[in-house]
Amino acid sequence: MRDLASLLLKSHVRRDQLEAADWLAEAAASGDPEAMHRLACVWFAGRGVDQDCREAVALWQAAAASGHADAMYDLAVCYRDGRGIFKSKIRSSLWFRRAAQGGRAEAMAAWGKCLFDGIGTRTDESAAIDWWRRAAHRGNIDAMIGLAVAAGTGRGTDLDQVRSLMWWKRAANAGSPAAMLVMAAHCEMGLGVIRDAAAAEHWYAKARVADVEPMVAGGLVLALPE
Repeated sequence: MRDLASLLLKSHVRRDQLEAADWLAEAAASGDPEAMHRLACVWFAGRGVDQDCREAVALWQAAAASGHADAMYDLAVCYRDGRGIFKSKIRSSLWFRRAAQGGRAEAMAAWGKCLFDGIGTRTDESAAIDWWRRAAHRGNIDAMIGLAVAAGTGRGTDLDQVRSLMWWKRAANAGSPAAMLVMAAHCEMGLGVIRDAAAAEHWYAKARVADVEPMVAGGLVLALPE
C-alpha cells in the first residue's frame, strides 16, 4: 500500500494524490507507523488533500508512540513552532531527544542545541558537544556549525581556534553559505590562517551563488536552528 501510494504521490494529478492518501490511510489504520508518518506529511503539505496540520500532528504522535524516529523529529518541530499543536519547549526537546536516540542525525543536532542553550531542558554543554559530534560525523551541517562555535568560544570544550576553523571549513564545504562567509572573513583578515585575498574571494563567490541555506530536516518539516 505504501509503495503504491509513493508512486501515486509522484503524479501531479490531484486524483492520483487523493488515491495515494486513501492507500496510506488504509495502511495507517492497520497500525503501520511508516504509513502514519507518510500520511502525516501529506496532510501537513496539503498534497491532494486540504492542508490539516492538526491531523498531521495526530498521526505523527501515533507513529512516534510506536518508535518511529522521523515522526518523533517532526513532532518535536511542531511543538517547537506551534504548528498544529501548542508550543512547548519542554515537549519539543523531549521528542528531539527521543528522535536523536533513535538515530536521526537532524534530531541529534537539534537535541544538542537544546542542551547547549538550555531550551526545554537543563543546560549541559558537554553533552551537547557529544551529540553534535555524532551528527557531524553523519554529515549534519548544523552540528558542524555548533562544534565550530563551541570550539571558538570554549563552551563545553577546550578553546581551540584551529579546531573551530576546521569545523567552519567542513560546514562550508558541505554547502553552508553562512560558513562560507566565515571562511571568507578568516581568509580576508588572516584569522587563524595566512591572509589570502584570492581564497577570501573564492568563499565570497561561493556564498553569493549558493541558495539560501535550508534548515536541514527530514521529509517535510524544517528544523533548527533559529
